Amino acid sequence: MDNKGYVMGLFSFILILPVFLMIMIAVNMVAGGAGIQQTRLNSHEVFSVADDLETNIPLIGREVLRDKSEEVIRTGNPLSDSRKEIKDEFQDRMNKWCLKYASGDIRAECKILTVDNSPDPFKVEVKSSINVEKGTLKHQVNLSQNISLINESYPIPDPLSFVKCKGYGGATIIGNRIYYDSSLVNYLKSRGINNSKAYENATSSLYIKKCPYNPYTLHGNGGSLVNLKNCIDNGFYHESSDGACFLCRLEGKSVCPHYGMETFIVPAPSVTLPSSNNSSAHAVSALDHVIFDDTDPGTYFGHIMVYFNNDTHYFYLYLDDSHREKYGLPPHD
Repeated sequence: MDNKGYVMGLFSFILILPVFLMIMIAVNMVAGGAGIQQTRLNSHEVFSVADDLETNIPLIGREVLRDKSEEVIRTGNPLSDSRKEIKDEFQDRMNKWCLKYASGDIRAECKILTVDNSPDPFKVEVKSSINVEKGTLKHQVNLSQNISLINESYPIPDPLSFVKCKGYGGATIIGNRIYYDSSLVNYLKSRGINNSKAYENATSSLYIKKCPYNPYTLHGNGGSLVNLKNCIDNGFYHESSDGACFLCRLEGKSVCPHYGMETFIVPAPSVTLPSSNNSSAHAVSALDHVIFDDTDPGTYFGHIMVYFNNDTHYFYLYLDDSHREKYGLPPHD
């Protein structure tokens, strides 16, 4: 090949080189675009799993709270450390929940860090840590969520009465109320409480439901006591600095250092009423934390107060003056 041929070959190579370069760039762009697209897909999947876990933590937690309460009700035995036992059960269920993501090459972990009181006594606070990985992508988030005890389609029962009345005949459940039969009388008698017979066949609410009357003085609104009757008929609970929180109720405590709740324990309706001068017109005040408080002087008395009369029976409570004032009810004469 002469010099002219070499020159032509070199010139042809120079002309073809940009084509090769353009092809290589195009290939890299396609590969890079595919990589970016895959990264986006992986990122979406990782965040989707994290969001799913965040959404289901309160739902699974509510199941644990209900199941633990039903366990205490069934056995009558309180939990020794409700926060730890709920946390351990909660963690076990979250571990099982995370396994369902393994088939998609996702590594998901949810650590339940603490289960404790919320400033709102009708909620339980849970703190957790979520970690989700796929390939080189990692997502981690720390959460603090409140689990509501109030849910009409998924109600949570109050276990306190079943712990306190175990060994005294036991309380029973009919519908959405607790029936004490003679168990509450026997419990109060064992503590030497006067006029314990006033609570023969008493009842109280089974499920924790927050009272809608706010402020609470509306219970005595207008002096008709219709709001009080509606509250009792529906078995509502009220915020209370004296009543026990839900987690301590699982431990069989009627009072605790936390901001808690209280509800009325209602005597059976009567065809007659005792005279106001009769000793039977006095009995333990109707709040559950007063009746079940076995510390001294935790249990104190109230005077009888009729809140409804249907022409055949009187419906009444025993209430002390401080709780009458709290609920806007007339003081004892």
